[in-house]
Amino acid sequence: MKVLIAIHGFPPTYYAGSERAAERYAHWLLEHGHHVEVFTCEKLNDRNTHVETTTENGIIIHRLNYDLKVGDYFQNLYDDPRVGEAFQNVLDQNNFDVVHVVSGYLLGGQVIHRAKAAGLPVVLTLTEFWFMCFRLNLLTANNEMCIGPETDEKCMRCVLEDQRRYRLPAEKAPAVMDGFSGVAKHAPFAREHTATLTRRRETLMTALDAVDLVICPSRFIMSKFSEYHFDTTRFVHLRHGLKQPQKKFTPSNNKGELRLGYMGQVKVHKGVDLIIDAILPLIDQGANISLDIWGSRAGSPAYGNDLEQQTKDYPSIHWAGSYSINQLWDVLSKMDVLIIPSRWYENSPMVILEAQTFGIPVIVTRLGGMQEMVQHEKNGLLFELNNVKDLRAQIQRLLNEPKLLAQLRAGIPDIPTVDDEVGAIYAHYQELTGKV
Repeated sequence: MKVLIAIHGFPPTYYAGSERAAERYAHWLLEHGHHVEVFTCEKLNDRNTHVETTTENGIIIHRLNYDLKVGDYFQNLYDDPRVGEAFQNVLDQNNFDVVHVVSGYLLGGQVIHRAKAAGLPVVLTLTEFWFMCFRLNLLTANNEMCIGPETDEKCMRCVLEDQRRYRLPAEKAPAVMDGFSGVAKHAPFAREHTATLTRRRETLMTALDAVDLVICPSRFIMSKFSEYHFDTTRFVHLRHGLKQPQKKFTPSNNKGELRLGYMGQVKVHKGVDLIIDAILPLIDQGANISLDIWGSRAGSPAYGNDLEQQTKDYPSIHWAGSYSINQLWDVLSKMDVLIIPSRWYENSPMVILEAQTFGIPVIVTRLGGMQEMVQHEKNGLLFELNNVKDLRAQIQRLLNEPKLLAQLRAGIPDIPTVDDEVGAIYAHYQELTGKV
C-alpha cells in the first residue's frame, strides 16, 4: 500500500508527541513492506517558498519551507494555499492509496480537501485541540485553562490577549480586561476579529467533517469534540503504542530514598512549580527524597531559571536538561516515580506510557486524558488540579506506606505496542481502501 503521512513537523527537526507518532507510523509501514512518504513543514521563515525532498532511513520526506508571516498570518496557520499547492505537487507525483494527517496544525483544510479531491480516503490522528482552539491546547494567553470555545466572541478575546499590547493587562488586571472586553466586543475591530474566528471555525469544522476516520488516543478528546458540536460518529479510540524497552525497572539500591522524576517541557502549563512547592517542605522536614527534572526550557527560560534558583540550596534536586529518545530508558531507570502535574487537558502523554512500559508508577493531575491512563491507588496516584497540598500528600503516602509503591508497580497494565497501534491503524486503511 502507498501511504502519504502529513504532519506539521517531522524528526529530526521537530520531536514532540505528534511528530513522534508520525515517525512511528512511517517506520512501521516501511518495515512491513509498504511505500510511505511524508509531507511536512520545515522552515517557517523562508522567503523562498520551496520543497526539499530527501530519502531518510528509506522514507521519502517532502519538507516545505516558506514564510508563515507573509500575508494573513492568522489565516496562514490553518488555511494557507501555499501548503495546499505544495501538497498537491506531492500527490501528483505518486498514486497514493491513503493520506494520514497527524494533528492538522498548519496543514488545516488545505491538505484534507486536496486529498479528498484526489479521491483518496483521509485518516486523521487528533493529538491536541487544533480544530477547535487556535492555541492548540485550550489554554489562554496567561496559561489559564479554557473549557472550550463556547462562542467566537470568547475566542476573539483570547486572540487579542495573545498580542503583546493586551497580554500584560490580561495577566496583571484580569478584572479590568473583563470590563474592557465587555465593551470592546461591540467595536469594529473586535467584530472583525470575531469574524476571523468564525471563518476559522467553519473552515476547520468543514475539513474535519470531510475526514473518513478520526483516531483519538484518549476518550477525553472524543468527548470534548462532541461537547462542542463536532460530528464524532467517525471517531475511534486507539491508544498510542510503544516499542518495548530492552530492560525493565529495578528498585533503587539506596534504601529509603524515594527517587522522583519529571520529564517534559519546563513551562508553566506543565506545572513543574507544583512539584517544587510540594517537595521542598518534605525535604526541609528530613524526607529522603531526590528529584530529577528532565526537559527543555525553550520558550519559557525565565520560568525554569526562577525555579532552579529556588532550589539551588537543595542538592537532591537535579536540573538535568534535555534528553534524547536514545536516553529514554536510562533516564527512567534513575527514578521510582514519575510526576506529570500538567495544568491543561493533556490528551495521551507518551511519557506516561513510557514510564508504565518501563514499570514505573506515575502521579498525575486528575484531568483530561491523564486520568484515563492512571487509576488512582491501582497503578498510580491522582491529585487535584493546582493543589500543591494534595500532590504533597500523595508523595507523603509513598514515604509513609512501605508497600504502596510495589502495589502500584504490580498494578500497571500491559501497554499497547507499536504493532498493536499501527497494526490497528493499517486495518482501518484496508477497510477504507479495500486493499491488503
